[in-house]
Amino acid sequence: MQDYFENYEIDDDSVRMRIFVQSLIGDVRAWFRSLAANYITTPDELYQTFLNRWENKKDPLHILSEYNTIKRGPQEAVLDYCVRFNKVYNVIPQNLRPPPDLALYTFLDRFDPDMAYQLRERAPQTLVEMQNIVVSVEANLIAKRNRARTERRTTFKEEPSALD
Repeated sequence: MQDYFENYEIDDDSVRMRIFVQSLIGDVRAWFRSLAANYITTPDELYQTFLNRWENKKDPLHILSEYNTIKRGPQEAVLDYCVRFNKVYNVIPQNLRPPPDLALYTFLDRFDPDMAYQLRERAPQTLVEMQNIVVSVEANLIAKRNRARTERRTTFKEEPSALD
């Protein structure tokens, strides 16, 4: 939301709070609507009230352990993995959170070797940059595997049979 506000140069706190509230859905929206009128008057109050209700309350060491073992599943879409990785990374308390450069390498090392090699070739400088290019790398690898399968099938079909 902060990026959105900066991109559109929205500086008025009341406008920011209204836009944020409009982004809420489901249980979160129901919770917000159940609050008394004028219960929240500043963005800081909104932020703190929101976190108090919806922040992940896991043990910090459990979260860090989850981060250290996170890996992309064999059939997991890259975007799903990025969301899962970011979710775990962002809930690690600040004093325990690995620096962004280390997160970049952790993210990279949790892929299969083909994907990791392709990503290293691109030499991204930040985790955000890495996650922006990972989708195109995955699409290229899928296309390459499909071409190889097609070529194998074509080669197999063109071989003369023993009966000829």
